[in-house]
Amino acid sequence: MGIHWFSKKQSQEQQTLGLILPGGGARNAYQVGVLKAVEELIATKNPSPFPVVTGTSAGSLNAGMIASRSMNFNDGLERLLGMWENLQMDMVVRTDAKSSAKTGARWLWSFASGGGGSSQPDSILDNTPLRSLIENHVNLARMRQSIHSGHLKALGITASSYGRGASLTYYEGQEDLQPWERTRRFGIPSRLSVDHFMASIAIPVVFPAVKINNEYHGDGSMRESAPLSPALHLGANKLLIISVRNPQTEYDPRNVAASYPNLGFVAGYMFDTLFMDRLDSDIERLKRINFALSQTKQVTFKHNDSILRPVDFLVISPSVDIREIVAKHVSRFPRSMRILLSGLGAMTKEGRPLTSYLLFDSNFARDLIELGYNDGYAQRDKLQELLEL
Repeated sequence: MGIHWFSKKQSQEQQTLGLILPGGGARNAYQVGVLKAVEELIATKNPSPFPVVTGTSAGSLNAGMIASRSMNFNDGLERLLGMWENLQMDMVVRTDAKSSAKTGARWLWSFASGGGGSSQPDSILDNTPLRSLIENHVNLARMRQSIHSGHLKALGITASSYGRGASLTYYEGQEDLQPWERTRRFGIPSRLSVDHFMASIAIPVVFPAVKINNEYHGDGSMRESAPLSPALHLGANKLLIISVRNPQTEYDPRNVAASYPNLGFVAGYMFDTLFMDRLDSDIERLKRINFALSQTKQVTFKHNDSILRPVDFLVISPSVDIREIVAKHVSRFPRSMRILLSGLGAMTKEGRPLTSYLLFDSNFARDLIELGYNDGYAQRDKLQELLEL
């Protein structure tokens, strides 16, 4: 099972639970299933148990919806379920034949002209519909009401700055929060807008970059070397982390016939690296810090201008390989996208990692939600302990 657990009660400090929702494209439907299991443990119409919420890439959309309904967690979860269970590809990207042909022609001309054309393409896919999806489902006015009422301490959205070569977490929250600066990592107080979400989800090459404050941004996962850090900076001292990759996936080269990797396989490999590897590394780092602190008599340890303390955390990730689930649904890609993905070799078994990130489809989402719910329910005892129920 994809579960990591560390618990050491901290009686001298008020507990603030942070929810961390990393990126994963269409795989982020899994997070909704886990949150559905959390909802069952909470009384009806109760506030959200997560005063601090952070999201990256597609996880930022889930984070925004949960944070904007912090005064009523059940309502937020119901709306989040409704969005994913009715999601269609054309709600995220333009899939009509005319748009696809126009984009393809521009890319061909760009290659043929050596990039010298006057109108170079910004991205492979046009995600203009995604802006409307965010506007319709993330209620930033309600999010601010939750902050003013004390139900929400902060919402943080992480994007990558192409100009600075740094990870930027734009956050909106209570007045006592302080910005931070680390090596290529910054926390910036902001009045969040749809642009921040679009920037966080701007997968390089796939989606266009987004301009904020006179600098262009791409997907937040690119430069996010410490995915757990923003939630801790924003006041969380225990964490629920919902990953979207099965950590137990095994690959034995002795049982696989070696073949040259096609573009679809390479792209999927890159997405795995982009969305997942840094999260796994940061969780390992937190486990080592917790262990080191547990061997000392000090409850906290000061390092430079930071205070290190044990952090209770629970990681829930898929108990089965999502690549096997997407195999049942690849035929649901619109025809224009099937042509594009077939050209990359992504419609083969080797291309399943890539398709699992790009298939924004209700049927696929429902299967992932069910998996997430089952995995969350299986860990209900640990969830209850984390939630202090």
